[in-house]
Amino acid sequence: MYRLVSVAFLFLAACAQSGGTPESVMVQKDRITVRMSSGWPCVGFRTPATETPDGWAGRLEGCPEQYPYRVTLKKGNNPVRLVLVEVFTAIGLGDSIAPVAEVEITTGKGRTRVFRSPEPTRARGSNS
Repeated sequence: MYRLVSVAFLFLAACAQSGGTPESVMVQKDRITVRMSSGWPCVGFRTPATETPDGWAGRLEGCPEQYPYRVTLKKGNNPVRLVLVEVFTAIGLGDSIAPVAEVEITTGKGRTRVFRSPEPTRARGSNS
């Protein structure tokens, strides 16, 4: 009986925790997946109802905190990327290249976290 009560208490304590803050975002053409500091995976789906002129916006789903988010798709002008997208699309792997996008998530405290996809890389030898 003690074990059952302990497990139930731990479960309730876990449910009462905050959803945390956004730590990382993975952008796909039809959704974003957000990893929260508490470990919760949250998603934001692209549907006709959430589409905007330059991407999509809505509220995160699947986690305790349904923070509002906005995805802004960026027009790519990197010629190497454009060629890779064409090649991958031609062989049926177009979804394997992440869209170039900026994701804004506003937390419950009113702080806006901004993520970019793909994540910027540092130049070799850079210390910053």
